[in-house]
This record gives sequence, structure tokens and C-alpha cells, in this order.
Amino acid sequence: MITELERIRAARAALAHLTTLAPACAEALHALTVYYGPADALDKLVSPKTSQELRDECAGAMTIKQLHTQIRTVDNATQASGARVLIPEDKNWPQRLDDLTQVTYCAASAAAMCLWVRGTDEPITARTVAVCGSRAATPYGTTIAADLTRDLAAAGWTTATTSGYGISAAAIRGALTTEARVVVVLAGGIDIPHPHNLRGLLTQVTGNHGLLATAYPPGTTPTRARATTATRLLAGMTSGTVLVEAAHASTSLAAIEEAVLLGRHAMVMPGPVTSATSTGAHQALRDHRAARLVTSGSDVLTELAHIR
Repeated sequence: MITELERIRAARAALAHLTTLAPACAEALHALTVYYGPADALDKLVSPKTSQELRDECAGAMTIKQLHTQIRTVDNATQASGARVLIPEDKNWPQRLDDLTQVTYCAASAAAMCLWVRGTDEPITARTVAVCGSRAATPYGTTIAADLTRDLAAAGWTTATTSGYGISAAAIRGALTTEARVVVVLAGGIDIPHPHNLRGLLTQVTGNHGLLATAYPPGTTPTRARATTATRLLAGMTSGTVLVEAAHASTSLAAIEEAVLLGRHAMVMPGPVTSATSTGAHQALRDHRAARLVTSGSDVLTELAHIR
């Protein structure tokens, strides 16, 4: 017989999987989960006493048999991936990350039902800062990102970033050179490293006391929309976000927007006014009065000095 904690863990994974399968039903499923709690909400969906109308609304017209099939599918995929499912009820749930069942639906993008993780089981504490920016970064940007992560590590902070070329890859490499822990938030399933050419770098993360984390179940293909959501989740699990280079339509701008919405520290590294890869970053400073201009790791640490 499974424990209540494991029952909740399985239910949260299944609900996250259903949300990915039927995104149009996400708001209705969220409301059901908030009302009943994860385990009871899933029981409600698979109960013969529940109307098919409710299942249609919350799970995309799946039958009870189809729901049971999907529950088994995500459980089997999780086991095959070698990932752990981390839930808000766990002691090592990220300290700053909201439980999706405890927030309104409009705040859902910066919260999670659960996380699929691989790597260290050490908690993601409040002393974690996000570093994000352009995939098509300049040498200036990658140097700034790598130096920043080294400065943060020297001061006892953990760097978190997304998986991608440019600023994210530079931040990861900067942390690895100092053997500092880094958290990487993925835009798809944990069994689909993306971009493919960074697979070796991501393997180094888990081999160096780091962590790969995603709100998407195994088998989920990364997309631009999911990359934007992962960027918002990144802001949600950290105490502050630093933007290093971003073009006008960069997905990384979502992290600054989310940090401002959450009342977290939003910081922007300026670039040359003639550089297209900094136009979005400069616009973020104009658009968000709460965003702070920083020019060094020392500036970032000053902004975050009150966090213990």
C-alpha cells in the first residue's frame, strides 16, 4: 500500500500530464484541483459517479479508461526517464516556488503542480538567482554571464537558468568552471535534452551537484511557447532575475516581466546602445520601473543583500 505522500505525488504527476495533453482544459482542471486537492481531484475524474461532462471540461473528453491509460503512461515514462517527481509537500521543494494548487490561475505560469528533476537532492534555497538572456548572444554578453555566475558562486549563491545557447549556456559553463551548483529549467521533458548539441553540458550539470528541472512530463517536446513558460517558471523559483542581453522579441524578457509581477528583484545588465541584442533589455528598463540597472556581480549581490 502506498503512503499518502506517494498518492499525492502520483496524482500531481498525472494532473500535470493531463494539462500538457489538453491545454485548453487547463483552467478548468486547475479549478478542480484547487477545490479538491490533487489526489481527490484525480479520484474525482476517474470515478464512475462523475459526469462525463465534467471529464470533458477538465480532461479533453477522455473516458475513464483513457484517463487510467494516461495515468499509467506518465508513471511508466517517469520511471523510464530516471527522473524524480518533486512536489510541494516535499521538504526540498524550491523555497521560492509557489504550489500551483495554492495560486490563482492567472499566476499559474510562475508556479508548478510538480517538477521532474534529475541531479542533486539538495533544496533550491532562497539564495538562488536567475540569469537569462539572448540565445544569439555576443561575446560581450557571454563574458558578462559567465563572470556573473562565478561572482554569485563565490558569494554562496546558486545560479539558475534555462537550457539554451548564448547567455544560458555561458551561465552554465561559468558555474561549472567554479564547481558551483547550477539549476537548469527545461522547456520540455527531462528525457529530451534541448538543444541537442548541449546534451553533454547538461550531463555535466547533474554530475556536478547541479539539477535539471522541468514542469513538463517525460516525452514533452520543447517549443517556443514552452520555452517562454519555462522562463517564467525560472523567475518563480528564484529570489531575483538578471537579464543579460535580449533582443526585442526575446523569450527571456518573460523572466523580467514575471519577476516584477511577483515582486521579486528584477535586474538588467545594459549593453551597447547600437547592439540589437540589447534592445529588449533596454526596453525592459523603460517598461518596468521596478527593474534595476546593474553592471556587475557586486551590484547584483547588493540588490540581494537582505536575503539569507
